[in-house]
Amino acid sequence: MHRIKLSVSLLALLVAATAVAQASSTAPRRFTLPDHGQFVIQVPTDWKGEVSQSGNRMPPTITFTPASGKPFHILMTAIWPAARDQQPQSRDQLRATVQRGVDGAKTQALEKELRVVEFQGRSGPGFYFSATDRSPKPDEYKFLTQGVVRVGELSVTFTILTNDGQDAIVKQALDALKSATQEPTA
Repeated sequence: MHRIKLSVSLLALLVAATAVAQASSTAPRRFTLPDHGQFVIQVPTDWKGEVSQSGNRMPPTITFTPASGKPFHILMTAIWPAARDQQPQSRDQLRATVQRGVDGAKTQALEKELRVVEFQGRSGPGFYFSATDRSPKPDEYKFLTQGVVRVGELSVTFTILTNDGQDAIVKQALDALKSATQEPTA
C-alpha cells in the first residue's frame, strides 16, 4: 500500500513538473522589418504574437497577448535610424526617451516617484520604469512597465500592461527583450 501511495505521489509530481516546464517553454519569433532584416525575440510559446504596420516602410508594432488565461498586453515597436549613415540612439538618448515616459505617467501613477531602471540588452543598453494606475477603469490594466532597449541598430520601445498576480509576465517580457537580436536579411 505504501508503495502505491509513493508511486501516485511521484506520478503527480512528474505531471506537475511537466506542466510547469510546458508553461515556461519559449521559442524564437522572427519579425521582418522593411529593409532592416529581422527582429528576433524568444518568448513563451503560449503568447500570441501579431504585427501591425501603418505604412509600407514604417516601423511595425508587435503585440503579444495570452493564448488563454488572464489578459495582458505587450507592445514592442522596432524603430530604426532615419538614414543609413545615422547612428543608433545613444545611451543618453534612450534614457531621455524613458524619462519623457516617466514625466507623462506621473499624473496617473499611484507612486509618488517613478524610478528609471537601466539594464543591459544583448547588443545595447536599455531603460524602463514601472507604474501603478491610480484608478484603472474595469477594462483597463493596473500596472504599466514601459521603456526602450537598443537591439542592433534598432531602438525597441516597449509597453507591458498587466494586472494583479502577473509579475512573472513582466519578468518574462524583460528577459525576452534583454536577449532580443536583429538579424540581417539573408
